[in-house]
Order: sequence, then C-alpha cells, then structure tokens
Amino acid sequence: MTEADIRAMFKAVDASDWDNVDKYFHPDLEYLRPGMDPLLGKAALSNFYRNVRTLRGEHRFDAVVVDGDKGACWGRFVGRNANGPVDVEFADCYGFKDGLLWRRKSFFYVPVV
Repeated sequence: MTEADIRAMFKAVDASDWDNVDKYFHPDLEYLRPGMDPLLGKAALSNFYRNVRTLRGEHRFDAVVVDGDKGACWGRFVGRNANGPVDVEFADCYGFKDGLLWRRKSFFYVPVV
C-alpha cells in the first residue's frame, strides 16, 4: 500500500463507498479499535462499516507515512453521529501484507484531565 492508497481508502469510507473500501483490506485483517472487541477478517470489518459505525463526515490528515510493510496516519475526523457533531483527533498504525491492509490499530485523543 502507498500513502495515496490510504488517503483513497479514507475517502471511500467518508463517501460510504463500501465496495471500494473493501478492496484495500487483506482477507485476514485484524482491526483493533478502542472500546470494541477486535474485528477479525474482512467480513467483520465490512459489517462494521456497513451496519455498526454511525459516523458521517471527513477525515483530515496531518500526515500519512508508509515504510515498506508498515505505515501510520494521523489527523482529525470532523462530522456527525446520532448524538450530534463529532470532532476528534485520531491516529492509525498499519501493517501490510500482499499489498493490502492487514493489521490496523486506531487511537483517539481523549483529554485525561
């Protein structure tokens, strides 16, 4: 995967273009997301995006970095969910296999104090 692939993947997520989102994920994907059980496999992630995730909005990147079989991105998501406006900083760490996203771990900034 390339930096352009990661940006295109998020553009497809933001547009709810699920068929295009699916093409970026390895069949044996593992996605770790705070507050959720791990999503294991492409089918579980597809179900999450289509039926569980209620956010609608736009990912805005501060940076996207790819180095061989690993990568990361960070920035801000601005949009809405069922409860109203959402504006949250995020970071993702990636592992790639066979040119696809294989491991993903997301982090969200939450003030501790």
